[in-house]
Amino acid sequence: MRRAKKTYPRAFSALLGILAIVLALFLIWLSFQPAESAISSQTQSTPQSLENTFYASGDSRQENPDKDPQATVLPQPASEDGSLDNFVDWALWYAQQEPRFPVREDGSTAYGELFGDPYAQWCSEFLMYCLQKAEDRLGASYIRSVYPWYPSAYSCGLWFKAYYHYFDVGTYVPARGDMILFDTYGIGYPDHVAMVMEVFVNSAGDPVITTIEGNILTDVLPQIRSRQLSCTDSGILGYGSIRSANYSYEGPIKYYSDADAPQESGADSAQEPEGSDLWWDPEE
Repeated sequence: MRRAKKTYPRAFSALLGILAIVLALFLIWLSFQPAESAISSQTQSTPQSLENTFYASGDSRQENPDKDPQATVLPQPASEDGSLDNFVDWALWYAQQEPRFPVREDGSTAYGELFGDPYAQWCSEFLMYCLQKAEDRLGASYIRSVYPWYPSAYSCGLWFKAYYHYFDVGTYVPARGDMILFDTYGIGYPDHVAMVMEVFVNSAGDPVITTIEGNILTDVLPQIRSRQLSCTDSGILGYGSIRSANYSYEGPIKYYSDADAPQESGADSAQEPEGSDLWWDPEE
């Protein structure tokens, strides 16, 4: 007599199938654990890497991009004809070669050293440094004639006003190489300066500026970087034009009366020791 085959409920068979699938997924998950650990290790090391980039010991200016993870290899300007446009190209090229985080471990910069104060706030000093590099390379003489040579945004603003190359925000669309004078906190005078790299028109038909600048007041870490801003951005006080004069400007030359004027940093240029005295009469 043949015995009847044992049968199992369908539910039991389904349960066995589910357990097999769960086991397979668990084994797959285990196989990925070493890779995830490596990724986690890299992620945890990122802040330390950033800190090492920012707090570089000694002279942090690096010409070898392999030594600076922030560096980008950019082609040099095509010529050295010494024209104003060519001078601007070289100044902007030098600005983009600087390390993103240029402050040394002791808090000093090469830009402040140029004006005798290594620990100064360095937004304008950074631009002056790049202008000087371009002038040295080309043998040109645009500093003190087309561009100011002062260690503060405030002084640069006065210089452009005195020589009728200052435009209030909203009255002028800047061009490549112009200086942007910011009033970051609405205090009534420039507290930061940048240079225009590019101006383009967005989809709404409004001009937008691409800047190059250093030591932006609202940055957590002092650094060199670019921003894209509307040319009527609320933080912009005005522009220093290197090509367009504004003889119709009727605003005040000084930002303050003599009695209320804030003191300059005292970091004068070695080439122009009287540079911080800007209370001149442009009609003289």
